[in-house]
Amino acid sequence: MVTPSRDIAAGTAPTAEVTAIFGPDNRVPVRTTTTYPASATVLLTFDGGQCTGFMISERTVATAGHCLHTGGRTGTWRTNIVAYPGYDGTTAPFGACTAVQLTVPQSWMTGPVNYPGPPDPAYDYGAARLNCTIGTRTGWLGLGYTTQRLTGSCTTTQGYPAGRPGQWASNDFIRAEDANALYVQHAFTSGLEGSPLYYTPNPDDWCPTLPPLVIPCPCPPPPPDPCMCPAPFATALGILTSGPYDSGPGRTNNIALRITQPVINNLMQWR
Repeated sequence: MVTPSRDIAAGTAPTAEVTAIFGPDNRVPVRTTTTYPASATVLLTFDGGQCTGFMISERTVATAGHCLHTGGRTGTWRTNIVAYPGYDGTTAPFGACTAVQLTVPQSWMTGPVNYPGPPDPAYDYGAARLNCTIGTRTGWLGLGYTTQRLTGSCTTTQGYPAGRPGQWASNDFIRAEDANALYVQHAFTSGLEGSPLYYTPNPDDWCPTLPPLVIPCPCPPPPPDPCMCPAPFATALGILTSGPYDSGPGRTNNIALRITQPVINNLMQWR
């Protein structure tokens, strides 16, 4: 076990402080972070802040693009990124790895045609390759997409809010969607950027429907069985990227980048 080398609880998010909680805050602490998929949920620290990510291979973490590069033509890469899978608020039971290669879509770095506007949120994702194969111990999440509607489908997310120690999880359902985003009301605060959004296999009666996923093969399975795709509950549908902004459903919901086949193709290549 290791303890992060700096005071991550006091870390700030890469953007301005965000708090977007709709109704009661239903987040619950994840008490055991050594079991999958909590083990594959990653605290990412870097100079000036923290984010959340999730393992997608034995040595690669997926996260929000702005957790790796600030975005746009004048943006910069984050520095001194360290990954702590399964961090429990006190120690990192699987140790820590440093990022040795960062990758985001070219469109996230070039920004919009009408520069100097903000970068396109449809490209706010990326991957950090680590200097060790920690995923062989933690497992990693699958990546799934569907061409059918997801609205009403049950979702779970977990990650590392900057204002709370350890890992926290919450349940909700998809309130709206478009080609690039899923709109949810999971509590969203600084540090949760990059958290995986995955669907809940056995929801309570409050949740309408499960999404019909297409799980690409070869899919990245958690160990120890390299021949089996991940269980459905660990198939990521999206990546939480921001609180409410702009207009439409994004004005009254938190926003997750929708994992699509092109997103999967990139992440598979980068891992």
